[in-house]
Amino acid sequence: MITKLYIIHTAKGLVWMMRMNTMQLMRIATGILAAALGGGASAQTVVQSPPQPVNPHATPEARALLSYIQSISGQAIITGQHNYPNDGSRWTDLAYDLTGKYPGLFGQDFGFSAGDDKDSVLSRPAMIEEAKRQYRNGAVIALTWHEVRPTDDEPVTFHDSVQGHLTDYEWKELLTPGSPLNNRWCAQVDVVAGYLRQLREAHVPVLFRAYHEMNGNWFWWGSRPGKDGSAQLYRMIYDRFVNVHHLDNLVWVWNVNAPSVNAGTIADYFPGAQFADVVTMDIYGEFKQSYYTSMVDLADGKPIALAEVGGMPSPQVLDRQPRWTYFMTWSEFIHTGNTLDQANALYHSPRALNRDDPRLAGPMAAIRKSTAERAGEATDAAPVSPEATAEAKALLARLKAAPGTAVLSGQQNEPTSQGAETAAVVQATGKTPAIYGATLIGGVANPTKPGAVEVRGDLAKEMLHAHAGGAVIRLTWLAPRPTDNAQANPADLLTDFEWKELLTPGSALNLQWCAQVDEASETLKALQKSGVAMLWNPYPESNGSNFWWAGRKGNQGSAELYRLLFDRMVRHNGLHNLIWVWQASPPDFRPGGPGLLTDFFPGLLHTDALEIRMSQMEPWFRGGGALEQIAVGKVIGLAVTGDPPAPDSLADHTRWAWFITGAQPASAARDAALRKLYDDPHIVSLTPR
Repeated sequence: MITKLYIIHTAKGLVWMMRMNTMQLMRIATGILAAALGGGASAQTVVQSPPQPVNPHATPEARALLSYIQSISGQAIITGQHNYPNDGSRWTDLAYDLTGKYPGLFGQDFGFSAGDDKDSVLSRPAMIEEAKRQYRNGAVIALTWHEVRPTDDEPVTFHDSVQGHLTDYEWKELLTPGSPLNNRWCAQVDVVAGYLRQLREAHVPVLFRAYHEMNGNWFWWGSRPGKDGSAQLYRMIYDRFVNVHHLDNLVWVWNVNAPSVNAGTIADYFPGAQFADVVTMDIYGEFKQSYYTSMVDLADGKPIALAEVGGMPSPQVLDRQPRWTYFMTWSEFIHTGNTLDQANALYHSPRALNRDDPRLAGPMAAIRKSTAERAGEATDAAPVSPEATAEAKALLARLKAAPGTAVLSGQQNEPTSQGAETAAVVQATGKTPAIYGATLIGGVANPTKPGAVEVRGDLAKEMLHAHAGGAVIRLTWLAPRPTDNAQANPADLLTDFEWKELLTPGSALNLQWCAQVDEASETLKALQKSGVAMLWNPYPESNGSNFWWAGRKGNQGSAELYRLLFDRMVRHNGLHNLIWVWQASPPDFRPGGPGLLTDFFPGLLHTDALEIRMSQMEPWFRGGGALEQIAVGKVIGLAVTGDPPAPDSLADHTRWAWFITGAQPASAARDAALRKLYDDPHIVSLTPR
């Protein structure tokens, strides 16, 4: 990329600006500098370049945020406030109540605990939405993660896991690619990556502080100096987030605690300048000049900040330590660690940049404006398959555009009916469902059923015919048991030993499963070659008890099998025409009933859409709300197995993208319900050919 570099001369000193061949970024930088410096700047060409993001693929928003933080170094400091995951913006709002000013930085955490605890992992979807809201209101977003020890499964308690310990052997295994513990760590990291992806898609730049306070001995990831210590774990998460998940909206924040008897020498934990955009320290206590000097020296020109404090630095401290670019007060410390006078002295000081300060509000508005101007360039849907076909992208974009304006109609067809159920809807309503639902039964051809391959061939022809008529294809896979290729009933589950073997790469049972998946993939490949994208619904009702793949909680349960299927079909078999749908039943707390959705969800990185399967729309259960809690912006759909839903029952939630009705015996009452449903102007259907 060709660049021209400038120095901006002002009465306040010199600030670097880079002009890139991307005009939008130029406008961002211009807005930042104009707002930060108050105008009156002149420019001349120079040959020295400013510090660049450590991620060469950083988004324009991330670049602009980093440039802004660099520009205020030595001149101003952004005020900041942390909030617990389950507290929303409670402590940010308290800062406003105490000072009359909103902090310029909004801090949050991904949490680790259960239930209604302040650090509950169940708060993540709401936390992401709150971060988006705070960003729209003008705040800088800073996120931290108290990560669960990789030997444990979420949720955990703080003392037993986050403050737990790994043995030296476990640490070595953790750092060894492909080891069981490394794989567990990858799975944990991938969950949080899915939430960060939501912020990337919303064009929200994030100050991400990985493995904070790593020189301290109180977290499982800390107190391991040297090349293969805590710094290497930081480099690992950087590599996975940047090179695997392409989270290019992150500004990378490296963090240590102020040195003490429990916190080692900071330089022993530095991962290298190529992995840190901002160098930060947490201080609870005196702001010693030696702390400041050590950070300035280690940063070597990069911005420095106070990523976490109890008592806030006074204006007098900041006069002596002017290069701190932001601080973040930890949650309740806004009032337990600071007097009202101390808080107001800093928030109302000339150096402080609160959210409404034009020196901060102007640059943040410029970043958001540039995003809006580029919106037309980034409207394409992004399926979770990294090489999704154009048809898959178009299908997902259509689904994303549906909620709030139109709901796509759909009808499920029996495996051997050749579309008889869809034909019955046409006969009753005079309209064709927009979605053609089909079912794929089996994997490997069963020698006792010599017609199995032919049936799958007929199914492909059936789906191609429906697609040619304009219908969206939705295919459910009822996979056979990998132990014997038989269709399972509720009593024919795998033993715990068999399940473990199934998930073990290279085991006999795993290889049998791979053969089933590969055979089923052949039908999908034929559709991909014909340019057909589809809603792919494998392993349905995974939180229930009706199938061999269902009902197993946790990281190595039903969700892991779904993830393994994704990897096999996408990465091994090259299927990129699928919109991955995860289907669940409404949770039921009675013995043997379907479990909580969160215990079985495979994660945002392996799903494009979520669907709930209900016998009928119940007024007491808002299915759309239940899905949205974990969908975090993904499209959601509804499968109704009983009577067709009434049009007004779909209005309980504006996020429905589609519904699909099940096969039911024809009756006058059913036909009347279908006509009422399909006559509603918000229901999308096709004109019969």
